[in-house]
Amino acid sequence: MNQTLINSIIEEVTDGIYKDYPILLEKYGERGRQKCKEDNEHHIKYLQTAASMDEEKYFIDYAHWLNGILTSRGMRTEHLIDNFNRLIGAFEKTNDNQSARAFINMLERANASLSENAILND
Repeated sequence: MNQTLINSIIEEVTDGIYKDYPILLEKYGERGRQKCKEDNEHHIKYLQTAASMDEEKYFIDYAHWLNGILTSRGMRTEHLIDNFNRLIGAFEKTNDNQSARAFINMLERANASLSENAILND
């Protein structure tokens, strides 16, 4: 997947989050928006690494690690799942079927694992 497409996906996901949750801009400002973009860059880098190793557990472990950090700072697991769902939607629109399908599968598995863990911890 080329960098131009990745940048486009990151912009689409970030724009969607800030459109649906305008309070984020009020609360965190432009710095928060930039951090959201950086977070999505990290998500994609972890997806790429996991795909190159053919090891989805690498991404799922990352998702749980990140969720632990985010929830300790007042975020909810649902926020990360929402972000991953937005990535899924963006990847579904690409013509890069092989990479996109691998990324989508890992994101779906991570969401399922995060959801299961959230239920167990409630």
